[in-house]
Amino acid sequence: MEEKIFFKTSDGLRLCGILSVPKQKTQKCIILCHGITVDKEEDGIFTELARKLSNAGFTVFRFDFRGHGESEGKSVDMTTTKEAEDIEFAVKFLQEKGYKNFGILGASFGGGAVSLFIGENPNAAKALVLWNANIDYADILKPTTRWHIKYWGKPAFDRAEKFGFTEIGSGKFKVGKNLMNELKTLEPWKGLMNISVPILFIHGDKDSYIPYSDSVKYSKLFKNANLVTIEGGEHGFHDNPKHAEKADKATVEFFLKNL
Repeated sequence: MEEKIFFKTSDGLRLCGILSVPKQKTQKCIILCHGITVDKEEDGIFTELARKLSNAGFTVFRFDFRGHGESEGKSVDMTTTKEAEDIEFAVKFLQEKGYKNFGILGASFGGGAVSLFIGENPNAAKALVLWNANIDYADILKPTTRWHIKYWGKPAFDRAEKFGFTEIGSGKFKVGKNLMNELKTLEPWKGLMNISVPILFIHGDKDSYIPYSDSVKYSKLFKNANLVTIEGGEHGFHDNPKHAEKADKATVEFFLKNL
């Protein structure tokens, strides 16, 4: 069963999510956190993952961050810090509904928000999955990545400084000056340093947006982490159904084992 629900943040924004409830009642809930410019469905990837996780016995909550999808807020006002707060209020909302054991998955930019959130709330989740996660901003700002070349180079920062925003993605998603400044100062990966819960990195080795080497590096740095490589996988696993299936399978098995 799926239900569209709404919850509020501390600054009064109304956020939208979909709660997928399995046939057998459970206190285990997995929260899916999408990347930038997309929404709670992640172009259908999260829709299918939620179905598989629900069939495995988990309640699943996928929601739109502020400034995305059906949630309130302007995209120019969103930051990783604010998205971490959105996750915090999603957890509080779900706790009020009786859920106690949480797993969290963050994809791409959502991985940075999840890392920041868990660093500030180390007991909030029992297991983390990070899909092609953007947790090291210094790396996406290097001119070797496709993302940098297209959206995060000096011209983008100059536009944000002059106009208050720049635009990314085919839909010309507006990114504000505050997020651009965070890219130069924030280090989301440090949120994973002092937690003991199991972490699973899943990353395509042909990702042209977020360096695959980031997941290799951080899965080795943290003793509680492991890495599943999607061979030939591009960013987000959208281009090949077999890549998405492998990521889904690894995710379901990980949460069954650790949650």
